[in-house]
Amino acid sequence: MNHVADRKMLGILLALACYAMYSLHYATMKWLGESYSLWQLIFARSAVMLVITLALGRQATVRAFIASPYKVPTALRAVLHFLSALGFFVAAGLMPLANVTTLYSTSPLIGVLLAAVLLGESIRGFHWIAILLGLAGAVIAANPAGDVSPVPSLIALGAGLLWAMAVVLTRKSGARESSDVQLFSTGIVFILLSAAFTRWQSPQTLLDSVLMLALGLQIYLAQLFFFEACRFAPASIVGPMEYSTVIWACLFGILIFSELPTPRIILGGLLVIVSGVALAVSLRKVSDAKHGAVLTAS
Repeated sequence: MNHVADRKMLGILLALACYAMYSLHYATMKWLGESYSLWQLIFARSAVMLVITLALGRQATVRAFIASPYKVPTALRAVLHFLSALGFFVAAGLMPLANVTTLYSTSPLIGVLLAAVLLGESIRGFHWIAILLGLAGAVIAANPAGDVSPVPSLIALGAGLLWAMAVVLTRKSGARESSDVQLFSTGIVFILLSAAFTRWQSPQTLLDSVLMLALGLQIYLAQLFFFEACRFAPASIVGPMEYSTVIWACLFGILIFSELPTPRIILGGLLVIVSGVALAVSLRKVSDAKHGAVLTAS
């Protein structure tokens, strides 16, 4: 097992952990969203994430942030992430969540195209098939309705595009910046943008207070796993791992909201799993072949 293959496989595992944590985060947001505004939850999670980042990194993180020559791309990535989340939730308020999920799930495919154009990453035929298979699984699992309104559909597609751009930008410039600095920058941007719309409502119960704190820990871990995944694997590999959120959404739906999966969700989930495994296997074979060619040439 060569070093390059090990790094990419680690990137895949970190990406899967990232999207699992994101799924848990959105389930918690959904739970609290019945009693609190979206802006308050975004502000609360960002504040907690910033506190965790500073508690772990302390003055070294602040000094690294001040000295960083990559403040602009890091802040731009955070703004893209914020706008993507905003677009997703705005679209979800205008159309069924299944439709939003389906349209938003195009972001990995968009990310592959952007990675090929902007980063020069090579996309092989089998890789394309695996990505399209994952997209098909997400569509089947989401089971979109036939009637689709144009405006919210464009918003949802725009949210997917913005997230794909954030993934590619992280891959392009994020490897030059530490994860602590990126987390610190993201926390500041989210707090500043959400504070303008937040009207604070005190938590009604102790459980609500704990869950709001948990939101910050969840998003901290999700962001940390994401930044680290982008260090080890190409954007064209990290992005498609987002299809795994279909499986986690199904699991959390059963455990938290008592939502039993339909046959469509089961079939879609299986396609997502096959897609992820196919990408991983393809990646290892390509990496091993290149490594073998180098040894032969030497």
